[in-house]
Amino acid sequence: MKKLKSLVKYHSWMTQYIEIERYLEELIEEGKYNEAISIANWEINQSKDRNLMALLLYEKGKALYFSGDQMGAMESIKQAHSLVDDMEESDSKYEMLFHIAGLYLMAGDMENSKRMYHTVLGNLPENNHFYLASLHNIGEIYKREDDLKNAEKYFTRCYNLSVKHGDNFMAAYSAENLAELYAVKGDRKKSEEWLKIALPLSRKAGENRLVPLIDLALRMLKGEKNEYILERVEEIKRLGTHHAHDMADMLLIFSVLLKREDAIKYVKEAILIYSEIGDGYMEKKGIEYLETLEKEGK
Repeated sequence: MKKLKSLVKYHSWMTQYIEIERYLEELIEEGKYNEAISIANWEINQSKDRNLMALLLYEKGKALYFSGDQMGAMESIKQAHSLVDDMEESDSKYEMLFHIAGLYLMAGDMENSKRMYHTVLGNLPENNHFYLASLHNIGEIYKREDDLKNAEKYFTRCYNLSVKHGDNFMAAYSAENLAELYAVKGDRKKSEEWLKIALPLSRKAGENRLVPLIDLALRMLKGEKNEYILERVEEIKRLGTHHAHDMADMLLIFSVLLKREDAIKYVKEAILIYSEIGDGYMEKKGIEYLETLEKEGK
């Protein structure tokens, strides 16, 4: 608590924003949800800056969501959304709206999330990181809705613009998602090609979260032993909640290209991870796929 008290006393609001966001994100990534919620509540009560309050409510909502309190999370996010709607027009307003849209997406509210991302696209320039990330996340929504044609359209646009504007981070994530789409379509060759494009981009971007996940997917496709893959899964899970969620997506999607008995093992692991981190929407999708796999063996 003392660390946060000192952070809000110096420099500009932007410095406060960055430092507080970073600290709360670290707590959430480490699974210290109650501590993050407590600090966010203390700062909300102290702050008179509506922009800072919107950020704090967003981080509080994320911590509540991952702690399993989805009702409390959505209440916090709605409060943050209301504050953002009242902000003066600026890039910062729409960058904050991008973050709020992400929590609606995590909660399974695809329509509200998609609408907010389109609002971001309508108010930021195409070289802005959050413009590119909004393209990517709209693609993610379409992917979750099994609309692969539109998903490919948005991921491809994100990839092309990210390369054009030198955003290696978003180029890497859009390339990895294109690999996932081709996996779902059953096109092993194109899936591997996009993974091999995504891997060096991830390294160039310094995106240490994505590098081990792409490596894991490539090893799955090469037919590495189950024991080795599951050992790597446990290692990646220990890196934090976001790593675990992305890895569950990998296990679920790339299992489509594997032998049935291997696919069942990895899908079960993905379902367990979704359950542990509270993503009920993806847990349900995993269970449905598992039931399909098990029926195929009867």
